[in-house]
This record gives sequence, structure tokens and C-alpha cells, in this order.
Amino acid sequence: MPESRPRWIFFDCFSTLLDDFDETGDESGLGSIVDIPVREGYFATTREFADAYSEWRKDRLTGDDSREVLLQDRLADVLAASEKTGLTPVQCLVTEMVEEFEKSYPEQVRPTPGVEAMLAAWRGSVRMGVVSNFYLPGWPRRLLADHGLLHDFEFVVDSAEIGFRKPGAGIYRQALRRAGLTHDRADEVLFIGDNLRNDVLGPRSMGMNAVYFDRSLERPMPERGEWADTITRWDEFRPR
Repeated sequence: MPESRPRWIFFDCFSTLLDDFDETGDESGLGSIVDIPVREGYFATTREFADAYSEWRKDRLTGDDSREVLLQDRLADVLAASEKTGLTPVQCLVTEMVEEFEKSYPEQVRPTPGVEAMLAAWRGSVRMGVVSNFYLPGWPRRLLADHGLLHDFEFVVDSAEIGFRKPGAGIYRQALRRAGLTHDRADEVLFIGDNLRNDVLGPRSMGMNAVYFDRSLERPMPERGEWADTITRWDEFRPR
């Protein structure tokens, strides 16, 4: 934790304020729909589809292009790249998959352990906002409201609504504007989240302070980020 109290805290949403990962650590949220492209003949197994989606994410979302890609466009790309011809046209199948996702995904979302007490501890002493990557417009705000957390935040900036994602500079600039801060006042912000690239290195490149929320004790993670200012539980994140 920085020694001085910030004026603003910007929170990541998923795996920070809300958890959506399953027992394997997967946070794609696609578990309920992976059987649909198999049923229609685009993939031989659910694992084959999941691997294809994972590979698409790695190719499209880890480079310098910070434009967000909505869920329906992600699924259309993955299905169109399949070497098999399905029984149902791609766009019809994408519509079915998105509708099923919208019904099932909220059931796996829950507040992170201790988040309510953490927000209560900061309430009134700092101003707070949310800066989130997501692939359906408005859903971070909707899910925070579903779990009674939205009232603590003055704004929610989500990548699907504004069209670009972390760690591109555009989404951080949008958050600073929403907070009424110019770039030279970015050091009044403390950013916290579970992704070292998106929630620590990206904000720091914009002049913000940052804390890394290491979730490796609660979920399988491919690698554990290293950072000087790190917490592993919300009870470690309190005003000094």
C-alpha cells in the first residue's frame, strides 16, 4: 500500500470485485455454451472448441491492438475459422450461443471474499470508480448492481461500451476524464486489480499508483505476478 492516501481508487471488476472463474481457474465464462458448436458439427469436442477460443484470445487480445471485440464477434471468428462445416449457419449459431451465455453466466458470478467489508472501510474517505474489460456492453455495471456493490462507485468504464480495452491507454484516459482528472494529476489515483499487465503496469505507465491483487491462493493461475505493492486478501487493503 502506498504511504499516502489516494484521492481516487480505480478498481478492476472481474477477479477483483466479482469472481467468475470456475474450479479450473477458467474465467472465459463459456462453460455453459461449449457443447453448442460441437452439437452443430463445427468442432469434434468441447475441448477442441475451448482451445480454439483460447488461441483466438491469445492471438487477438495480447498484442498492441487495444480495440475491444464483442462476444458475438469473438464467437463468429472462432466458428468461421473451423475447418468443419456446421449444420447451422454461423450467425444463427452465434445468436443462440450469446443468448445462452446471457442466461447462464450471471449464475457463476459472485462477490470476491471480503469485498463488502473492504468497500465499507474506504467509503467516505476516497472516491471510487471501476475500469473493466468485458465483451458485453453494460454488463460490469449490471453485475455489480446485482450483487449490491454498484452504489459505492461514481462511474463504471467498461471496454465493450467505449470500444477499447486495457492495457491500451484509451480506457485509462477515459477513466481519468470521468474522475475529472488531467493527466498530470494521475498520481492522485490508486489502481488495483488481479492482472499485472492491465491493472498495474498499464496504470503506472499513465502516472497512476497501483496495487496488485494476487489471486493465486484462490484460483489456479498460469503464472504469479511479482510486484512490490501486493495484497492477497481484501482485509489487507484498508486506509492507513
